[in-house]
Amino acid sequence: MSNSKPSNKEGRPSLSSKNEGLSTLGEKLKSSNPKLVERFEAIQGVELTVPRLVQVIEDLLPYPWDDIELFEEAVKLTAEGFYWEAVGVCHDVLHLSPNAYPVYHLLGHVYGAMGNGKEEIEHYRKAVRLKPNYPQIYFDLGTAYWVSGKEKKSLAVLKKTIPMAPDFAVADYWLTFIFDRLGRNRDRYQISENDKVARTQTFAQICGLLGHAFMEYGYHASARQALKRAVRVWPEFAEGYFQLGSLHLKKLRNPKRARKYLEQAEQLYIRQKNFPRAALAHQLYRSKEEVHDKDKAAEEWLKEGLRLQGLGWYQGAVDAYRMAQGLKPDFLDAFYNMGVAYGCMEENDIDALHKAVWVFKKSIDISPEFIHSYTALGASYIKQGELELAMETLNRAIHVDPKDSNVYYYLGIACRMNAQISQAVDYMRQAVALKPDSVPVQFYFGLSLMDLEIYEEASTAFREVVRIKPDFADGHLMLGKLYHEQLSDPTKALPHLKKAEKLFMKLEDYQRVGQIRQLLLRRPIKSDL
Repeated sequence: MSNSKPSNKEGRPSLSSKNEGLSTLGEKLKSSNPKLVERFEAIQGVELTVPRLVQVIEDLLPYPWDDIELFEEAVKLTAEGFYWEAVGVCHDVLHLSPNAYPVYHLLGHVYGAMGNGKEEIEHYRKAVRLKPNYPQIYFDLGTAYWVSGKEKKSLAVLKKTIPMAPDFAVADYWLTFIFDRLGRNRDRYQISENDKVARTQTFAQICGLLGHAFMEYGYHASARQALKRAVRVWPEFAEGYFQLGSLHLKKLRNPKRARKYLEQAEQLYIRQKNFPRAALAHQLYRSKEEVHDKDKAAEEWLKEGLRLQGLGWYQGAVDAYRMAQGLKPDFLDAFYNMGVAYGCMEENDIDALHKAVWVFKKSIDISPEFIHSYTALGASYIKQGELELAMETLNRAIHVDPKDSNVYYYLGIACRMNAQISQAVDYMRQAVALKPDSVPVQFYFGLSLMDLEIYEEASTAFREVVRIKPDFADGHLMLGKLYHEQLSDPTKALPHLKKAEKLFMKLEDYQRVGQIRQLLLRRPIKSDL
């Protein structure tokens, strides 16, 4: 039997032997140049998935296109890593469809992939202005802020997604799509191992922040899913385990699982030499009796609460203050700041004022001479519409500290809301005398004077407002309207209205911008400026 390879009639090797040769060549190529093989496989993978990527974006970011082919080309170029070409095509699309929010969204992604964080954020913001009610833009804007080191802005943006997408699956799908499929990174063939690590950690951090945000709104199941995704992606994510443990301990009532996660967090913090947070993790899953220095531990939990409150995590801050209060039962600072955190929850459309009222009352019981508890309690009553209780509390405060400007300020607000305008002006005048450089005091003094039609003095108050804070949009608006409508001085009105318009544009408050423009259209101001 011949040992020669089978051949066809023309003497060439058969298809099976040809495949065998290619297979052998492939093995040699893998062993000699594995990176080249990875590149070929990556290119092949992109080619196979581009139509699906286009379809996903069209499904999730719908827009009534006149001609969608150009936009599809921009998505393809982005997926293939031809970023500058994608930018050019996107601008061609915007020439035809200037309000196409998906194009601004895609441009933001492209600039982010090229490492231009400033342009990335600006294009996401443009997309938000055109369509502010879809969560995917906030996922990406929050990520961009985080990568740029703007943690507080990132948290604020990600919190906006929760009412729109209370199920973590929405965020998980989009973030996975952006990071793994569309590619939130530099050129896939030049990326370093460090870049890959940074991308993984960023993905985990955003999932962790979303988990925290879900907890703020009470969506504990979604919080659990987000945090589990975070630690699965990045097993060294100590904060993710810490939050998972806190969630299971305080909300899901599963102490066994909580201990497992908190022990893991503690060990990771120790490995990272972050001993203060390791101590916090340790205290969460241990009984209070095991804490050696309870006063010191209470102070650490107070600091943690203040940190979280500063970032806008009000429920997390409340939980930290409760830990402090548990270690030190009559800890005034913990009670007072807990009340402040409860009061701030209205930013998340969560009504917790009744809890704030209870905590501030407790603060007064602990320290009847602490004036800030009285003013905070009075302010909480005002927010609840309990004006009589507010005035009763604040009048008690006058006897505690008759020189505290906030007492008279809140009394003025309560009287103004109760249609006691003359009394409101008197209280505001006292507040101004005690604290003349306070923007809110001067501003509400001006409003109260306008109520009594004392326009010249009101203009003086508003001029003080914009002197103290030149970029205070409402101050310029009120001063402009006062000059325009009551004092009939258009020369003085115009610069303040124009300044207010510019400041509200910067704040993206387009409703107020429209009001100013309507005001100018109804009663045009002639000026030589």
